Amino acid sequence: MEQVSSNRRIAKNTLFLYIRMLFVMAVTLYTSRLVLDALGIEDYGLYNVVGGIVSIFAIINGALSSGSSRFITFELGRGDKERLGKTFSASFIIHTVIAFIVFVLAETIGLWYVNNVLVVPEGRLVVANWLYQFSVLTCMLALTQVPYSACIIAHEEMNIYAFVGIAEAVFKLLMVLFLTAIDSFDRLLFYGAMICGWQISLQFFYRFYCKRKFEECRLRIVNEKHYYKSMLRFSLWDVMGSICITGYAQGINLMINFFFGVVVNAARGIALQVEMAVSQFSNNFMVAVGPQITKLFSLGETEKMMSLVRGSSKYSFLMFCTISLPLFLKIDYVLGLWLKEVPEYSAIFIRCLMLCNMVRAFARPVVLAVHASGNIKWLNLYAGGASILLNLPLSYTAYILGFPPYACYIVCFFVNILCNYLELIVLRKQVPFSICRYTRMVYMRSLVIVLISMVCMLGVSNITSAYPFISLMTVCCTSVVAMAVCTYYIGMSEEDRSKIVHYIKSKRCK
Repeated sequence: MEQVSSNRRIAKNTLFLYIRMLFVMAVTLYTSRLVLDALGIEDYGLYNVVGGIVSIFAIINGALSSGSSRFITFELGRGDKERLGKTFSASFIIHTVIAFIVFVLAETIGLWYVNNVLVVPEGRLVVANWLYQFSVLTCMLALTQVPYSACIIAHEEMNIYAFVGIAEAVFKLLMVLFLTAIDSFDRLLFYGAMICGWQISLQFFYRFYCKRKFEECRLRIVNEKHYYKSMLRFSLWDVMGSICITGYAQGINLMINFFFGVVVNAARGIALQVEMAVSQFSNNFMVAVGPQITKLFSLGETEKMMSLVRGSSKYSFLMFCTISLPLFLKIDYVLGLWLKEVPEYSAIFIRCLMLCNMVRAFARPVVLAVHASGNIKWLNLYAGGASILLNLPLSYTAYILGFPPYACYIVCFFVNILCNYLELIVLRKQVPFSICRYTRMVYMRSLVIVLISMVCMLGVSNITSAYPFISLMTVCCTSVVAMAVCTYYIGMSEEDRSKIVHYIKSKRCK
């Protein structure tokens, strides 16, 4: 009964997140087209590269976020309200100190880079500096927001994310429509200021909501040092992994800027918009599953946890593929519908990013399970180290040798496969399981499903190729049907199929 309740909670939370994601994705894709049209390719690329510099200094944000989320969820699973409240307050104090350190670094090293190294179109340096300051302010507030977001996720209040996400999408749409209508002042500067203002308002709303909703979100003085030590020890190792991941992402961004200029940065920005929208299908599922993985580990139920990890790893990958495969086949036509002016390399960037993210979709539940154990040292040393020590040098070498801009994604694809298995090795040290069995049940079954579905989609695409829009629609429908049927007969166990049949019969009887 408890397991059924847990599955229903995951399904309910996933549904809320999917409603949010579908609306946000539709609006985001439309607003991205309007933004690119209003700003132009050069200004759009400048906005992406300047914002990327700040994220280099905010690499610890992701690490501290996962650390805070892990400790708050762990204490919530154990049911100790006193420790939960102290954990929240200690987390907030740590984040405030880190925000000040990020501010100092951003206003010294980062500001020097913007004014002396960054390739900026002539006459746009002042605007670039204003955009940079907006990004720094947003970054600092985001750091102190992390404990509040962690509480919302730990309590599995996903409906608030759904409502706020829809409101955010509507605001951005209205803002962009206004942006296209103004000519009296700099559009790029206005766009950066409005995005900054919205992010600040959003973070204050979340704080108000958490203080009204959750008892532990009352700040107090925490004198016990072990609260700080345990979170800092956990986060310091995660910082190393975040440095590697963010260092790779922004290193590639800056390398593309150095070798190819802001026009290719704009193409990468378009690709990242599409990749972010598509990734929400599997990411939202992980947000719903993550707290359950941590709570199962806190209760010592490792067998149930591993069953959940295997299932969520498989379904995360298949959800991502259901959406990404039709786009992979039809991205040229979709870009033509979406954008008035398509930056060069946009289509190839999107295809390469999708392949890289397909590989990583398998890994997210494994990473969550390692974080639940609290022992993340080797996770960040192995996977994080491989990510930056292989990706950046190999990509830089490729560019020096004259390879095209998308060479970095080819390198990333193979490095991601290596990282997946390194993470499985790390998890096996915490929880005994067979990697060979895991590969067979998760990787091999999922790849068979994708190959069969891809053959079906290619066949339909060839038959309907004379009618591009009809071809896109039929390929999307084929993807959903083929993936669903293949998942039911190949991806699911006999027990899972029996549960689904029983559930459908019970609903029919009602």
